Amino acid sequence: MNSKRIISLLLCVLFASVGTINAATCCIWRVAGAKAPCYLVGTVHSLSGSDFPISPDYNRVYDESKRLVFEIYFDPQGDYNRKFDKAAAYPNGDGVQRHVHPKTWQIITANFGNASIFGKPGWLGDTYLSSGIQQMRPWAIAYYFFGIPGYSDEHLRLGVDNDWMRRGLHSDKELVGLENDQEHIDVLAGMNDIESELILLEAIAFRNKMRPELDQLKAAWKRGDTATIWALDQRFRKLDPGADARLIDLRNVKWVPKIRREFESGKPTAIVVGCGHMLGPNGLIALLERNGYHFDQL
Repeated sequence: MNSKRIISLLLCVLFASVGTINAATCCIWRVAGAKAPCYLVGTVHSLSGSDFPISPDYNRVYDESKRLVFEIYFDPQGDYNRKFDKAAAYPNGDGVQRHVHPKTWQIITANFGNASIFGKPGWLGDTYLSSGIQQMRPWAIAYYFFGIPGYSDEHLRLGVDNDWMRRGLHSDKELVGLENDQEHIDVLAGMNDIESELILLEAIAFRNKMRPELDQLKAAWKRGDTATIWALDQRFRKLDPGADARLIDLRNVKWVPKIRREFESGKPTAIVVGCGHMLGPNGLIALLERNGYHFDQL
């Protein structure tokens, strides 16, 4: 599956007020008292072979679940990539220089001035860029050249959600998404100039720290250590709270009614999303607890 198709998390992870933190062995929460076994499964979208083994509870929950609900389920025949590339570019006649601080433009020039499509026509998928990189939105430059914290990822095939989706396609499991293609794209397309600019500046300024931080994140995820996950997220939350809210909190609020319907369906179900969506005062666990649900972290 194209790595651009499931965009999810490197750093956007929030704190969870879960009483079982010290006893946890993974980022899976079971719904207490549900009609059928139902789970919130927190993932890190990008894993490597060195991250294994992981908790056997992941395979057990996969086997037990009849219905898998992802952040977004992509139609193999759909045109998500085309729509994403179009959203990543300003209209003809507009450009990034008009939407960022002059010093940010200097940083862009210093970092990309020697790129083959800097100031030159080129293609972004099926989208024609008459002025090259200058026609790309700041978050798009961050995505294509660095990876957007909290949104894009390397999406290695070993990531739990990618693995479950691939396996699920060849099984009798039901696969659905919490968002459709356009809703997913609109998260980034709806950012204002400041939110988008800060994403790019964060990606440039902290690019050398992203790999160590991802390694720390994966280690914390493997042991169900939500406190460490929370600590790793603080820089991005403080730097760009607007983007962080769009990437995590606002999506969570929209998802809650859909998740409640899944929990009440009577089918064994796993909600499979980036672990940051589970955590914090506006995380799925806290929001669903305010709706009367209770969880046990495995």
